Amino acid sequence: MHDPGETTPLALGVDVGGTFTDLALAGPDGVRVAKVPSTPDDQATGILDGVARLELDVADLERFVHGTTVATNTVLERDGARTVLVTTAGFRDLLAIGRQDRPDLYDLAAARPAPVVPSALVVEAEERIAADGRILTALRDAEVARVVDAVAALEPDAIAVSLLFGFLDDRHERRLAEALAALERPVSVASRLLPVMREVERTSTVALNAYVAPRMDRYLGSLTARLADAGLRPSVEVMRSGGGTFTTEVAAREPVHTLLSGPAAGAWGAAALGAAAGQADLLAIDVGGTSTDVTLISGGRPATSVDGTIDGLPFAVKTTDIHTIGAGGGSIAWRDDGGALRVGPRSAGAVPGPACYDRGGTRPTVTDANLVLGRLDAEVRLGGAMRMAPERAHDAVGGLAETLGMGVTETAAGIIRVTDAQMVKAVRVVSVERGHDPRRFALVPFGGAGPLHQAALAAQLGCARVLVPPHPGVLSALGLLAAPVTVDRARSLVRPLEALDDDELASAWAVLTDDADAALREQGAEVAGRRRSADLRYRGQAFELEVAGDDEGAGRAGATVSGATLAERFHAAHRERYGYDQPGEAIEVVTVRCRVEGPSPTLPLPRLRGGGDIEHATIGTREVVAELTGTDTVSARVVDRSALGAGARLTGPAVVVGLDATVWIAAWQTGEVDDHGILVLEGAP
Repeated sequence: MHDPGETTPLALGVDVGGTFTDLALAGPDGVRVAKVPSTPDDQATGILDGVARLELDVADLERFVHGTTVATNTVLERDGARTVLVTTAGFRDLLAIGRQDRPDLYDLAAARPAPVVPSALVVEAEERIAADGRILTALRDAEVARVVDAVAALEPDAIAVSLLFGFLDDRHERRLAEALAALERPVSVASRLLPVMREVERTSTVALNAYVAPRMDRYLGSLTARLADAGLRPSVEVMRSGGGTFTTEVAAREPVHTLLSGPAAGAWGAAALGAAAGQADLLAIDVGGTSTDVTLISGGRPATSVDGTIDGLPFAVKTTDIHTIGAGGGSIAWRDDGGALRVGPRSAGAVPGPACYDRGGTRPTVTDANLVLGRLDAEVRLGGAMRMAPERAHDAVGGLAETLGMGVTETAAGIIRVTDAQMVKAVRVVSVERGHDPRRFALVPFGGAGPLHQAALAAQLGCARVLVPPHPGVLSALGLLAAPVTVDRARSLVRPLEALDDDELASAWAVLTDDADAALREQGAEVAGRRRSADLRYRGQAFELEVAGDDEGAGRAGATVSGATLAERFHAAHRERYGYDQPGEAIEVVTVRCRVEGPSPTLPLPRLRGGGDIEHATIGTREVVAELTGTDTVSARVVDRSALGAGARLTGPAVVVGLDATVWIAAWQTGEVDDHGILVLEGAP
């Protein structure tokens, strides 16, 4: 059913998740995908297993793009480098004290996560820069030498340098970094990595970067060496948390930009999918094996943020604004002390995995529950290779059912109801709680389990349209191939907007743009687009809103907006987010930002020919528990998705089976396959 169309460079996207490693190969013959178990001890092994599954000679590749969880897992597992932090005298305990906000307002015993650099590994430097940039205490040569000796005595694997108000004047940070380079350890410097205000977030970011840098460098070095030995010619690109990619050389130096690498690929892939379907406003929900990631996409671009956290630790680089919950296909269902049914956040992971994988798992999971309900087909091999064992799923769910005093089917339905409720709550966090009505958005469910839950989510959220990708289980891997090489730059100003004339604003952006342009070209890409913005707030507020700083329709060269236009946009953004604005209040410009992008590849979606109607694609029927409030079954059509051509229409109830994911279509939904293979579902219960 596929039409190769125009000649396409052979490109491979690889997304490593907690349970599976997904691969998407795009080329002249269309798209081929593979899903193999992840190998947590060495992610490269899983990647090469997937390459072998695709029967791919990497020497033929013209592009290799990677979404990795190395930085994420390093922080979560707390097995990063022994890192020494150099900071201003008197601020040894900055990371331990943090913002003094409580993790839980009413929990007097709430534990705060330990920083990645304990106070014992902090070296204080006698120097001081004032809030206005004046040098209060100069950094002397003798002090530099003392700091270097003190750091060396702590035997670090990595070093972070973050001085008070170093973003206003970086001379002291640069002097220390140059001297510390003699220790032949990687040195992360705040004024290079993140020259913005807020000492806690800036210092935490540079400490996290140093903490994960050695492991990321080893991993990327090993991966690129093994791929090079296999014949790979192009450089490996790594997905950034905020969208876009960068080279392995930059990724190894600035790994903090990869803390949400994998989830970001899915969000930006969903945005590209929406563009292909003519839908700019989307709710993207990625249901993987371990977690569910939710992103709001407005105007064709995912929301971004500079207020990220990982395991309770703040970091302030630009990231895709993703809300994550511990509910996925591998999430374990259990009975709490009060006798209630709970799901997650514990997961069966890649090893042993859900009970139905027959790899040693015995605890009931969401995947097991879907299999018991008939929504998953036991005859389908996951990823084309892994056969499921329905009897294992039945036994696992049955064991939980006994403890709950319920039937097996009733328990399985309860597991799915609880999971659906958690997912709906997550979507509301990024939509309703931020002033967006989910009813005006289309839902994009993906990940291995997303399409199984789409009907319940659409019904409860009021989404009348659902876009199911042609390869939902590997959309993150496909999204990698649609990502351009990208550079982000930012610098804090902290000035009243009325005190900045338009030329000063334009000059501040121009400095960032020139630096970003040069960094992009160093990675072998030419500038194809620029996006400038500014973080603004009313005087007296503690936090900011990011506002676009480009003149709409100005083209690639781009003109920046005036201060008056910036103010208008800020008032409107404040109204949208908080329901009110204050036009009479003074506005402060806190930070100016710039993103420069190389050429954006097209999302490699298949081009389908017509034909392959629903009757041709039907491979049978199966009894499925459709209404989760009971145990009655309905006869559902089972459809082979690969046999559906463009224009094929179907109605629920139906189970649409694919290589990488299964779609459950409720009785109230109708669907049609478009020219790109996107299954467009519509209807309301």
